[in-house]
Amino acid sequence: MKRQRATVIVHIDGKILLVENRGGLLLLPGGGINPEESRLQAAARELSEETSLVADSLQFLFSHESQTNCHHVVWASARGTPLAGDDAMALHLLAELDPALLARMSAATRQIIERFEHSCEDGRFPRTSLTRVEPAADDAG
Repeated sequence: MKRQRATVIVHIDGKILLVENRGGLLLLPGGGINPEESRLQAAARELSEETSLVADSLQFLFSHESQTNCHHVVWASARGTPLAGDDAMALHLLAELDPALLARMSAATRQIIERFEHSCEDGRFPRTSLTRVEPAADDAG
């Protein structure tokens, strides 16, 4: 059975928030779902641990299977100041499909973002969130 993972899409100023792991790989915030948690509880916990953002509302979007994980993709409206924490070494904002960031993303992250963007174009999902954040002063991009 594949690892069950809560994967979060959150926008900051119309850009998708990404976390950089210890190996330099860019991922959507998220992580494993503990046995006692729902996928939404796991999404809120992981978003807070990795970005210091507090989820105001969460909406399940779709599931996506990668080679190793079953991603339960959740859209979040959140508040706070984004700061890298837990196993996130840095945070990045994806504006449009930035080639420099795309090259550093996992295949699953690229596929999930592409699926989300296509669904936004079809009107199935919100293009931007109601996220109220204050960018960190040392945000590297």
